[in-house]
Parts: sequence; structure tokens; C-alpha cells
Amino acid sequence: MSKSIVVFLTLGGLFALTHVFATITSLYWYYPWFDVVMHFWGGLLIVLGVRVLHHLQYVKKTNKRTVFGIALLMMFAWEVFEYTIGFVSQSTYLFDTIKDIFVGGLGVLTGYLILKQKNKSYE
Repeated sequence: MSKSIVVFLTLGGLFALTHVFATITSLYWYYPWFDVVMHFWGGLLIVLGVRVLHHLQYVKKTNKRTVFGIALLMMFAWEVFEYTIGFVSQSTYLFDTIKDIFVGGLGVLTGYLILKQKNKSYE
């Protein structure tokens, strides 16, 4: 198993456990900044996930358009999921969604630039 797969599975598992813990203990409501951290982390994970899919040859190209296209679809899907399960406040939904996508996008951009720097073929 490649290093990127192990890192992705480890960070993804920690992300999931952190999200469950934060939901059960209401961290998202006590510390509003915690949501920002999780969306940034999620953006990083999306890029790493695309890298893993590329390594496994499920994604042929890992150019900017592919990475950001997949990321945008996943971020919108997550926001629809949050809305569907009632995980958002109706009064701040639009602002929160824009903020979440922006912060997730910063995570994607950061992850993309890190991987591009480490691996010149990740263009």
C-alpha cells in the first residue's frame, strides 16, 4: 500500500472521529471556529483523496481543473447533506454555506500547492 493511501486513510479516519466527537459534545455550537478548522481539513483531505484516486488510476488527470472540480462537487454535496439533516441554522444558512465553501476551497488550494511542490507531476 502506498504512503499516500496510508496517510489519506489515517487522516480521513481521524477526521471522521473528530467530527463524530465534535457533534456528540456540541463543539460546533460551543466553538464556532471549530467548523472552520474542519472545513479546511476537509479541503485538504479532498486533495489527498484525489491524489489517491490518481495513484489507483481511477482519475487520469490531476490538473487544477480536475482537482478543483471534484472538490467543488464534494463541498456542495456536503453542504446539501448538512442542510438535509438539519445541521445548520436557517437564519445563517447562506452565510455559513458561503464561508464553508470558501474555507474548504482554501484547504483544497493549500493541499494542491503542497502536493504540487512535493510532486512535480501533480500539475
